[in-house]
Amino acid sequence: MKKSHLLITIFILFIGFTNAQNEKISGNWLLTKVEQGDKIDNPLFTQNFKEDGKMEVMGQVLGTWKYHPDNQLITMQSTEVKEFDGKFKIILITPKKLQLQQGNVKLYYAKINLADSEKNNASLNIKGEWTLENELDETQLLKIERPDTFLMSIIYSGGGSAAYKGTWIYNPEEKSILFLGGTSLLKGFSTVKTITENKFILEKNGKEIIGKKESTVKPIERLTFNIEDFPEESTDTSPWQDFDALLNELKNVSYLKYKQSKLIPNTSSFTYNTLLSKIDVNSEERRISLANLNITKKDTMQFSECVKGDLYNQYNDFFPQEELGPFKLVSTETIKVAAGEFKCKIFEGFDGDAKVKYWMIIDKPGIYAKIIREDIGLFDKVEYSIIELEEIKK
Repeated sequence: MKKSHLLITIFILFIGFTNAQNEKISGNWLLTKVEQGDKIDNPLFTQNFKEDGKMEVMGQVLGTWKYHPDNQLITMQSTEVKEFDGKFKIILITPKKLQLQQGNVKLYYAKINLADSEKNNASLNIKGEWTLENELDETQLLKIERPDTFLMSIIYSGGGSAAYKGTWIYNPEEKSILFLGGTSLLKGFSTVKTITENKFILEKNGKEIIGKKESTVKPIERLTFNIEDFPEESTDTSPWQDFDALLNELKNVSYLKYKQSKLIPNTSSFTYNTLLSKIDVNSEERRISLANLNITKKDTMQFSECVKGDLYNQYNDFFPQEELGPFKLVSTETIKVAAGEFKCKIFEGFDGDAKVKYWMIIDKPGIYAKIIREDIGLFDKVEYSIIELEEIKK
């Protein structure tokens, strides 16, 4: 009888130990280091050993796991990632650390408490959109959201762009931020040196990352009209139908200077460029040409040329912009921009699939006060821009 009680007690203790070990292993871990012989890597991604036996890596289910208490092993099964397939010996396990080994490969983990992370992240005043200082003539915008996500958008000087998503974790004891995912600029641990309402300074590997808060809020007037809103045949006409008036107006203008504001996708921030249209009018040949330049801090590049005369744009009464189709006259109003106040005819319409809104200065043919353009680009990204007149150079 006593022997029976002893066996039951030992069994209960074993089950309790096994469950305790399972509880220690299950949960979210950060893979901080991988050693393979002399080679060391710091992958810095999360791995979740879920209680139901599923294994997630960076939020994606990539296999299963099981704890074997008899020989202190974890078995992982994954057809997606071969590095997480097989038997792994438990070298060390504590509430905060886990070390596994398979052959000559050692995996080092640190425990992540998501409930604490959410609370810790909320204590850091870093939510918002920040422009990062750089020497590459790029726009680097970091959008940090709570509880733990960020978006890094890069607009290259040549016109291309890239966007990277990830998660972030703040450690108040060490005053450090861990960025998971994103670019090499951010990925990893950074020490918080300074953070105010308008500026932060992080330090990573001896280099400073300086962010300045995006405080300029530019109104976004979304173009909500649809193709069904337009008549099949429009009776509205452009105020610039008189070609002689167009010639006479533009022959006295050297160039038109515009400010272009481009919305960075998935943010409320803009990038800014200067556009310059150099005008050449040949009255004898009744020909107008505009060389359109994009001006950045380091470069000036011609991106297009517009010509009206002979057969070129003969019936385009929206020159030097594209003729819309379909289009309609919305209203007449006086608008104030950097170049002054102008009375305009406002047209809405389509340029291909793009929605466009024109502010056409009535008594200055060929000169737009403002243009809004909205389109859906690759991967369903909204492409939104505003062009506003800054100067009419005589």
